[in-house]
Amino acid sequence: MTKSVVLVSLVIIVNACLWGFTILMVAHTLKGTGAYQEIQNILGAGAGMSTVIIGGGLGGVVQALRVKKQDPDAG
Repeated sequence: MTKSVVLVSLVIIVNACLWGFTILMVAHTLKGTGAYQEIQNILGAGAGMSTVIIGGGLGGVVQALRVKKQDPDAG
């Protein structure tokens, strides 16, 4: 496997783990209460972090691949 395939796979796995953690935290918060405000904050933070990880992570990978294609001696 190439380095870029491993990196993209890693970004996707990290994002999935983040959402798994978010779901667990929502379940923990829901246990015995109806605390919508707390749940809304947890899900909002998870969505924001997911956007940063996927948007920034994969954007960085694509940029690195473009640079590498243009200059094969760069890395």
